Amino acid sequence: MEDNRPLTVLNRNIGNHVIVELRYGKEYRGVLQGYDPHLNLVMSDVKEFVEGEQTRTLQSALVRGDNVVYISP
Repeated sequence: MEDNRPLTVLNRNIGNHVIVELRYGKEYRGVLQGYDPHLNLVMSDVKEFVEGEQTRTLQSALVRGDNVVYISP
């Protein structure tokens, strides 16, 4: 049986591209480098989208966990 607990899924996706939906209509797409139990995320090669339009590119980003709506591998 596969373990699909949220932190296990995140752990399996370190080093992979993920989509992170944030509050206020923002979305980050990039490589997940790490996380903590509060879902604070460290990402690299990040593209920021606001309401579907790419607004900027970031070398790295630290995303505060309480701004995360969902994370998609």
